Amino acid sequence: MTLLLLICSNGLIDAERVVCSFSSAAINRPGENSFKLADIPLSLCTHVVYDYYFSFKLLSNHSELDAMDNGLQKFADLKRNKTDLKLLMRLPGPIFLEEAGKILIANILWFVDSMNVDGVELLWVGGNEEELYSFVEKLRSSFVAAGHPSKEVNFLAQIDQRVFDHARLCRLVDYVHLFVTGERLPMYRAYSSTPTAKTTLDVGDVNYERALDHYIEASCPANKIVLATVLAAQIYTLGIVENRDPPKELSTLCILTSGMCLCGYMKICPSFKENGWTFGWDDTEGLAPHAMQGNLWVAYENEASVGRKGEIARIKQLAGVYVFSLEMDDYRGKCGSGLYPLTMALSRSFRGTAIDEEATQIDLPINDDQNGYDRN
Repeated sequence: MTLLLLICSNGLIDAERVVCSFSSAAINRPGENSFKLADIPLSLCTHVVYDYYFSFKLLSNHSELDAMDNGLQKFADLKRNKTDLKLLMRLPGPIFLEEAGKILIANILWFVDSMNVDGVELLWVGGNEEELYSFVEKLRSSFVAAGHPSKEVNFLAQIDQRVFDHARLCRLVDYVHLFVTGERLPMYRAYSSTPTAKTTLDVGDVNYERALDHYIEASCPANKIVLATVLAAQIYTLGIVENRDPPKELSTLCILTSGMCLCGYMKICPSFKENGWTFGWDDTEGLAPHAMQGNLWVAYENEASVGRKGEIARIKQLAGVYVFSLEMDDYRGKCGSGLYPLTMALSRSFRGTAIDEEATQIDLPINDDQNGYDRN
């Protein structure tokens, strides 16, 4: 009884959502780098989100849905191993708006029924704001009319995305999967070749927690927010401000997208075992670690930083945390901390489970000169 009261007082019964996303494209990686559905750590996740690969097929006939080795059926079959697991499918906008209408919603309903999916996650990449609200309302009404009132309609948003009314959208959806951090990169002051750390936020001169507090106060109640953490490392070449191409030694491991070099944690963490790396933090809160070697700057997440984010989500009584995404974590144990070290640290921290102190100890700088360069 005492244990039950402690759990209730921490808000863990109503707020244990650990949402895990993964990319279907990772299935086609060669060799051991291939991420299979069987690799998903079901013990760590309460919800699993399938990305939008198959969502495009929702716009065509049903026979084209299962395009990758019976992948959709395998996705649905995950519930056989964990009966309380919730499955979500991601729909990218404005695709769902451009093709919106009875046919698209009918296909979504068919998919939800046939694959026993528990809801959708809408990813907004631009379009008409009013059409977005209208689509959400129609989709929710269709779920209810079809006898699925518990099916979720969730939204994947970034805290500084100002093209829509966050408060209105929050009222319409079940949960907001929220990214608080933005792009992290080295910056240069005039007449200096030494990088300074950019803020981890693109919402002004406020820290992570204050930005989240403001979002809660102005936009959305805490119990509808699932805090998302991106596990991709961002890699830059110092001294060449315009050059964001992957270094040659990492060119086969990383991708260049939207002018940014992104690399999964599993791909970059083995390099950290080599000599010559200097580790530091963009901030004093233990949320934004980086590493430097020669002319390389790597902004990434480690067990301590994601553990801190999970702690913030727990203290603020958010609905949950979100791993974006599983195939970027160390799912092969290359880094020496076991399988899925970041996902595990985030999940355990949010749930208030004890974590090995050495693995999560944060050694923060106490002044601007500790790491040998200026700090904003």
